[in-house]
Amino acid sequence: MKKIFIFSILLMSVILISGCVDFPENTPTTTNQQVAQPNTNTQQEVKTVPTPKPSEKIYALNENVNVDYLTYKVTKVQTFKEMGTSMFNKISEGKFIKVYVRITNNAKETKEIFSPRLRIQDSEGRIFERVSDDMMYIADYIEFGKQLQPSLATSGAVVFEMPEDSKDLILLISGDFTSTSVAKVNLSSIEDIKKDTTQQDKQDKMWDSTMEESEQKVEEMMNKCNAPFKCTSSCQEYADVGKKDCPSGQVCCMQT
Repeated sequence: MKKIFIFSILLMSVILISGCVDFPENTPTTTNQQVAQPNTNTQQEVKTVPTPKPSEKIYALNENVNVDYLTYKVTKVQTFKEMGTSMFNKISEGKFIKVYVRITNNAKETKEIFSPRLRIQDSEGRIFERVSDDMMYIADYIEFGKQLQPSLATSGAVVFEMPEDSKDLILLISGDFTSTSVAKVNLSSIEDIKKDTTQQDKQDKMWDSTMEESEQKVEEMMNKCNAPFKCTSSCQEYADVGKKDCPSGQVCCMQT
């Protein structure tokens, strides 16, 4: 009996020892290289590519530009140092830029055209307003506050003054005082005319017209027998000034 008890104890010890010892066939093979396991707890970084902003459209000359209810078309650009007449002129220490524009009213009602709608920006970001008294020196100006009827258009020019070094000029066209709309026009192909003579040309034309009218009136007076002359059948030789428009057989005589 005692031998059986001792044998049982020895058998249990062997079983316990075998459970604690790893045999070679049950032990996982290890190498010098470690296999990197993905870290499932780390959030993967997502790189986002910013969406490019759409490029701002810059219009060209003679291209229709819609700003709210008006359509603009810049037809010509000139630069010069002097404008006005020989008697009344204005000279810039920098330069004048004259922008010719056609404006069409697309609204269903009458609108008014104000100069703050047009400004010029140069390459340095400087912004120039219209010369407030340009209408005194050019003949083809756009009238400040001009009324524009529905579906009709008006054409004219606006003058700006800026430093000589201003370049890469952009015309800024804004909406009315309650609007945030702004369009840009590239002022290319600027013609240097040295001096704007539209006002002088207008004055000369008016003067020529006045002189022509005066000459016609003098000629009419000379061809008619008006006071202090009169038509008569005969008159003293020294008083005879010719037939003029007298009836047949009569001459025009100086009244004595």
